[in-house]
Amino acid sequence: MADQEEKIKVCVIGAGAAGLCAIRHLAANAKFETTVYEQTNEIGGIWVYKEQADFDENALSIHSSMYQNLRTNLPAKIMNFPDYITMEAQEPCCVSHQEILKYLENYTQHFDLCRHIQFNTKVEHVRLELSEHCNKEKWSVQVKKLKTNEIKMQYFDAIMICNGHYFDPYVPIIPGIDSFPGLILHSHVYRKPDEFFGKKVLVLGAASSGIDIGIDLSNYAACVYLSHNHDRLTSPLPLNMIQVAGIENIHETTFRLRDGTTIDGINVLLFCTGYKYSFPFLNENCDIRIDNNYVTPLYKHLINIKHPSMCIIGIPMAVVPFPMFHMQVQYFLALLEGRVALPTKSVMLEDSILKTPKKRHAHKLMDRQWDYNDSLATVGGFNRLPLFYKIGYRAWSVQRSANLLRYKDSKFVFSEDGQSVELIIPE
Repeated sequence: MADQEEKIKVCVIGAGAAGLCAIRHLAANAKFETTVYEQTNEIGGIWVYKEQADFDENALSIHSSMYQNLRTNLPAKIMNFPDYITMEAQEPCCVSHQEILKYLENYTQHFDLCRHIQFNTKVEHVRLELSEHCNKEKWSVQVKKLKTNEIKMQYFDAIMICNGHYFDPYVPIIPGIDSFPGLILHSHVYRKPDEFFGKKVLVLGAASSGIDIGIDLSNYAACVYLSHNHDRLTSPLPLNMIQVAGIENIHETTFRLRDGTTIDGINVLLFCTGYKYSFPFLNENCDIRIDNNYVTPLYKHLINIKHPSMCIIGIPMAVVPFPMFHMQVQYFLALLEGRVALPTKSVMLEDSILKTPKKRHAHKLMDRQWDYNDSLATVGGFNRLPLFYKIGYRAWSVQRSANLLRYKDSKFVFSEDGQSVELIIPE
């Protein structure tokens, strides 16, 4: 795409784990000139714990959804970036958010990434421009320096969006919720369980955050109702944590559930209902659309099909994130360098069509993540992920649901050849 004299100018939005991975690979390649915008004053994104839950030091909404007692729900060993494997936790194999942030700080220092990052700089607007010199797409990026309120405009050949997707809460509409006199909050602003001492809490949603926060609350709350519409969890749960059906409607402190039963005396309604993909800085002419968390048009959940010099890192859900970032970034850079040729637009659009019954599950990969990662490596001409990631994830997935109370304390040890894993869950 460019000769040696003219570097490819790449803008990275965000310095969380995905953004740091992007910088690491860009900075290692002399063909790229890298500029990174981070709206906070530090790296880490979602992994930066903030006790306050409203606004940060720059008067922006808090980005992080970390709570005080959060531990990873994946073994730290398989959360490593493949080119920086320093987390070797065996027992307990799941680590605190502080340890993940420390890992990211060490990764940043090891690869000398901070020199590329402009902190306290908010991306306000990204717009597609047509270069006057040739029929080539360019991107204008307007940023605001939050400490001085200075507005700047820069131009780039490519955009890597790494702003994460755990900061814009999804809250479903529930009939009668306005009559509820108690506390209503989303897991995004949940921080400490002791603030709910003696309360009757209904947690809506039984994915990872609902289960984890429900268990966290059970040590202090009088009772925790775990409300969801999925198959009942078969793992033992705390004695004061009760599974119930989803909510039909609310009348004051009485909750009518979808199975016709009711619960009275609820003090707190806690939504653990996930998040919305959000790119508020994108101009309409970037041609990215979001419909019930189905982001289109993306090739391989990654490349903007209409404007392939833009990618969004980290869209797939139910994956091992850091290794996937490592693969996505390398694929996109191979595309920018011209080492990868995209298929026809019709083939890419076929790849992007909805393949799940529900739009909000469009980017949920789960076991398909391994073929996905391998496909990026094969076409991009770089190394596949080491086998231990897949082996570890599969062994973990089988065991986790059986012991939700203790699985994070498991012993997780790989064989020396990386071909098998020993997983021992405490009784």
